[in-house]
Amino acid sequence: MKKVICLLFLIFTGIQTQAQEKDALQEKAVQLIKMTSGQQFDVVLDPIVQMMPEENKEAFKKEMMASLEGIYGQLAQVYIEEFTEAEIDEILKFYNTPVGEKMREVTPELTRKGMDIGQQWGQELQPIMMKYMQK
Repeated sequence: MKKVICLLFLIFTGIQTQAQEKDALQEKAVQLIKMTSGQQFDVVLDPIVQMMPEENKEAFKKEMMASLEGIYGQLAQVYIEEFTEAEIDEILKFYNTPVGEKMREVTPELTRKGMDIGQQWGQELQPIMMKYMQK
């Protein structure tokens, strides 16, 4: 009986340790996403906020931002599938360097400019698409 209790204790302790390690990795991945993509969400979501009536903007933005936590969790799983914990640690370390901090600062503007360029390209592509859509 003592052996069974000891075995169950060891199994439970191992499962608990794995869960704690997974939670720590999840937290690191979320930290990385917030660090690198948080401002990019602002760039994409600001136009949506602007569509709201003025009196509803703040409430909408607050609720929308709260919903991002779920997105961060889902994205963290994607990062965990693609990067090891050591790699996530290295990426976090980079983003805490002066160059990494600059990258974080300029990324929203890069995103805005990239979206503008993509939109312009899409408009230029329309005549080409129309040419090939005709039989």
